[in-house]
This record gives sequence, C-alpha cells and structure tokens, in this order.
Amino acid sequence: MNYLLLLVSIGFEVLGTSLLKKTDGFTNLLPTVGTLTSYFICLFVLSHVLKRLPLSLTYATWGSVGLILVTIAGIVFYHETLSVYSIAGLFLVVSGTVLINVF
Repeated sequence: MNYLLLLVSIGFEVLGTSLLKKTDGFTNLLPTVGTLTSYFICLFVLSHVLKRLPLSLTYATWGSVGLILVTIAGIVFYHETLSVYSIAGLFLVVSGTVLINVF
C-alpha cells in the first residue's frame, strides 16, 4: 500500500510538472490551478508515505521515477529530444535508485 501511495504521489508530481510549462509563468489560469493542485496532492500524499517508509528510499524513488516520467512526457507532449548524455544520465539515476532500494 505504501508503494501504491508513492506511485500516486509521483503521478501527481509528473502531472504538475508537465502542466507547469503550460502556465506560461503562471499567467494561464487553468494550467496554473492544475499545477498547484497537482503539487498540493503530490506533497500531501508524499507526507503520508513518509510516515511509513524511510526518507532516503522514498525521495530517491520519487525523484528518479518522476524524472523518467517527466522526460517521457516532455518527449510525447512537447516534442523534446534526448541526447546520448541525457540517456546516460537517466541510466545512472535509475542505477542509483536501484542501489538505494536494494541495499
């Protein structure tokens, strides 16, 4: 259940971050409300996850899975591209997260 809540938190973080680009510096109302609401829900759920899971494990997982999903969202919705260095960096982030979760 804790990891399911962590995934919910990650989902709202990815939604908020993806909408952030659409806010145009918080000048577009709907994306701004969506971003702020998503971040609020994300942090609320994350605070409950942290009652049951260690901070380092939770944050490493939250950050790395969020980074991967935001990268995918950037490619799909904003037509961003990845360099070889970006792919290598993502691989290192995932590797580090696996090490933190396993050991």
